[in-house]
Amino acid sequence: MRNRFQYSALVVAAAVAVGASISSCSTEPPDNGAIVATTRVWADVASAVAGGDVDAIIAGDAVDPHHFEPTAKDIARIKGAGTVVANGGAYDAALYTAAEQDRVIFAIPPIDAKEAHEHGEHDHEHDELEHAWFSPEKIRQVADAVAAKTGGDAAAVDERVSEAEAKLAALPHMRIGMTEPIAAGLVQDTQLHDITPEEYAKASLNHQEPSAAAVAAFLEQLENGEVDMLFVNPQSTNSATQRLADAAREHNVPVVEIRETPPAGQNFLDYFEQIVDQIADIAAHAEPSGHHDH
Repeated sequence: MRNRFQYSALVVAAAVAVGASISSCSTEPPDNGAIVATTRVWADVASAVAGGDVDAIIAGDAVDPHHFEPTAKDIARIKGAGTVVANGGAYDAALYTAAEQDRVIFAIPPIDAKEAHEHGEHDHEHDELEHAWFSPEKIRQVADAVAAKTGGDAAAVDERVSEAEAKLAALPHMRIGMTEPIAAGLVQDTQLHDITPEEYAKASLNHQEPSAAAVAAFLEQLENGEVDMLFVNPQSTNSATQRLADAAREHNVPVVEIRETPPAGQNFLDYFEQIVDQIADIAAHAEPSGHHDH
């Protein structure tokens, strides 16, 4: 599997080059009132705070942001916005590195083009929360920052996220597995204990194919009834993740699908609440023994 971080580094370099060529021939000042988000997820959060529609550069639900290649028009839109709402990290670096950094609101710390180029492997600690939009804390931080910058109101977003967070905090102790760490922010500070085999988790974090031994260890956990819930990303599947999902269903282990981007036409905050409710429903009907084969 292609290392997405290395891919991002190439895209960042290309984006910076495109941005440089645009800035050299464009004299239009940024529109201080315009808000643009790098992805639909953060556009939905910003829109709920600022009011009105907020455009997203990566808008299609079929597009994997890791592999998004910005056009000159995309870079121009980023440069022309008064406020850019971005995820941060390597995820959407190809876009936010083109903006004046004091105009960008980040969910997680940014990287610069030089850093992206020099580091071919992910910083594990940093990138476990690459999917920052599934972290209630990060959603609130971004909403509050958008409110401060635009004069909007983050109260409604804060309330919705806090209610979801309360549901997560009330969950009983359960053992979970993840085919990739998309739910890391969601399960942080909860009683959902991630027991994904370490070797598998490390490969997944670096967007590499896990070894046969790592997959076998994960399958064994599912077959032995050690896992109470499996999280999968249906937008990022391979033969290994498909085998794991199939094994979970075969052994009556509930599978929670968490997409990289919300389904077409669905607001992210609605989607976030839907996932939390699904997890809470699974927990409410879980067998106390933790075994699923009976």
